[in-house]
Amino acid sequence: MDKYQSLREAGTDAANYDLETDDIIARLKLWDTSYGIELSDVTFDAVVVTFKSLPADLTALSAEIYEFCPDTIDQHFGCIADMIEMAEEVGQEIPADLRQLLEGVDLTDENYGLELLQRSLCNSKTVALWWD
Repeated sequence: MDKYQSLREAGTDAANYDLETDDIIARLKLWDTSYGIELSDVTFDAVVVTFKSLPADLTALSAEIYEFCPDTIDQHFGCIADMIEMAEEVGQEIPADLRQLLEGVDLTDENYGLELLQRSLCNSKTVALWWD
């Protein structure tokens, strides 16, 4: 089966960003050519991308991911400071893997979300993309 068939079957799109299934597939094919990718957890508005290889400098790729799927930062990595604050207010412990990801990151820097995306890519070679 074509690796993109699951996106077609699910009708994966980002209608709120004017991206149709074919637009998403086109971007994923570019990443596949450059880095090699595997896809999982495909739904009508999401897909998990695992990169087989990554560039040494993740700056351009992370900016491209953010441009393609703003929710990766706006609703995830860029909100971690707020999540930590809420967890601390209720006495919830921050998981060790998240503490490690955050080590040395200035959460007051407006671009900390991009840095966390880069670190996460470096650690797992995986990014969850969703458009809601």
